[in-house]
Amino acid sequence: MSGWGALYQQTQPRGQVPNGSETEQNRFANYLRAPSLSWYIIPVTIGRGPLKAYLIDSPAGLFLVDKTGKLTEKSLFPRNPSDAAIQLKQVQDGNLPESSSAFGRRLSELELETVTVDTEPLATLARSFVRGEIVQSENDPTISKLRNRLPSILVRLRIIESKDEYEQFVRDVSLELAKTAIAEVATKRDLYAIQTVRAIEDLDKILNLLAGRVREWYGLHFPELDRLVEKHDTYIRLVESLGSRESFTHDALTKLGIPQERATEISESAKKSSGAQISSPDLEWLQEVCRTVSELYGTREAAEKYTDKIMEEVAPNMTTVLGAVLSAKLISMAGGLENIAKMPASTLQVLGAEKALFRTIKTGARPPKHGIIFQYGPIHQSPKWLRGKIARAVAGKLAIAARMDAFGGENRGERLKASLEKKIVDLKGRYQGPPRHREHGKPWSQPSQEVQRDIHGGQRGKGTTGYAQPDSRDYRLRRGHRKDRR
Repeated sequence: MSGWGALYQQTQPRGQVPNGSETEQNRFANYLRAPSLSWYIIPVTIGRGPLKAYLIDSPAGLFLVDKTGKLTEKSLFPRNPSDAAIQLKQVQDGNLPESSSAFGRRLSELELETVTVDTEPLATLARSFVRGEIVQSENDPTISKLRNRLPSILVRLRIIESKDEYEQFVRDVSLELAKTAIAEVATKRDLYAIQTVRAIEDLDKILNLLAGRVREWYGLHFPELDRLVEKHDTYIRLVESLGSRESFTHDALTKLGIPQERATEISESAKKSSGAQISSPDLEWLQEVCRTVSELYGTREAAEKYTDKIMEEVAPNMTTVLGAVLSAKLISMAGGLENIAKMPASTLQVLGAEKALFRTIKTGARPPKHGIIFQYGPIHQSPKWLRGKIARAVAGKLAIAARMDAFGGENRGERLKASLEKKIVDLKGRYQGPPRHREHGKPWSQPSQEVQRDIHGGQRGKGTTGYAQPDSRDYRLRRGHRKDRR
C-alpha cells in the first residue's frame, strides 16, 4: 500500500469492546494507538449513513463529515502535488475524478437527508450522486469549523503525519493549481487580440513621432509640402521616392497616385519654394529614415489584418458592429471579453473617458457623452447634438454583441448592424437641427400682479386672506443682514 493509504493503516485493538458483540465492534469503533501512548476511539460508520452531513474538498481529497467531526466517507487524492492538483481542479469544475468513482457510489447508497456544501462546484458534484437535498451555504459556520479541524482529523486518523506536512502539501498543490490557471488564461484568444491592438497603438505613437520628425526635417528644404500633404504615409512616400524638390514634377506626382489638381499645386510650389538647398549625403540619410518609417507602416497594416483575423474568431458580433480594431481596443480597456460582456451599455458608452467622468463626479461638470467609441465613424462624423444619442444606441447594440460573443451566442452581427444603422438614420431624421439652448443667468424681474396674487393669496369667498406682506422695516432688516454677510 502506497500514498495516503500507507499512513491510514489502522492498528488492531488489543482487547474487546466491553459489553459488545463482534458486529457492534466492527460497526461502531476501531481503536488506534497514538504516539502519546493514549487510546483514541474513532467511530467510522459502515452501514447506513447519517441523516445530515457536510461534503468538504481539500488538497488531500474529498470527505463526508458529520457535525461532530466524525469522518463518514473519504476519497483520498494522490500524494503527488501535481496529480492531486489535477483531481482537485476537476472537483472545482464540478466533476468527480475517475479515481473517486467508488466514493460517489458509496455516497449514493447512503440515505442522506441533507448534504451541506459551501461552493457551487461542490453542489453540482453532490447532485450527481447524492439522493438527498443539497444545501449550498457559503458562510456556513459548521463547514468553516470543520475545515479548520480537518488537519487535526487527518493527523488523528494517521492519513498525514503532522499539520506541518499538511500545510506544505497544501502549498505545493496551490502552486500547481496556480500554474494550471495561468496556462488556461494564456490560451484565451482574446488576450492575443489585446496584445495585437496594443502593439498597433504603440506603432501609432512611434509613427506619429517619426512622421513629425521627417516633416520638420524635410521642411528645411521644401516647407510648402507640409500644408499640401496631410497624410503622414503619403508625405513620407513622396520624400522617399522623389527626394529633392526639383523632382516634384507633375508627371512624377501623378505616377505616385497624387490627384491631378493637387499634383499641379505641389509642382508649382516646388518651383517657387523658399526652402534651403540640401546636400546629397543629407538627403540620402533622410530617405533611409523614410524607408524605415514606410516599413513600420507596412508592419502596422499587417497587424491590422492579423487583428481582423483574431477578432473574427473571438468576437464576430462585435467585429461586425464596430470593426475589428475598435472592438479590440474596447476589449483591451476592459481587460478581456468576459469583462466587457458583464458591463452595462452605459459603462461601454463612456469607457475610455474615465477622467472626464471623475471630474463630473468631483466638480459637477457636464458628464461625458462618449468614450473611445467616439472613433466609430457615424459618431465622430455626426453633428455635436447627435453624438451622444448615437453613442447611446451604439453602446446598446455593442453590449448585446459582447454578451453573445462571450457566452456562446449565435452570430447575429449583420442583424445588429442593420438595426443600428436604421436607428442612426432615424435619429438623424428626428434631430436635424441643434436643440434650443436654455438661457442661464437671466436678470431677476418682479413677478406680475397675477403671480403675486397667486403666491400671497387673493380673494377667497367673502373675505381676503393671504400671507402677510413685508413692510419697510422688514426690508431694512434684510438689507442689513446682507451687509453683515458681505
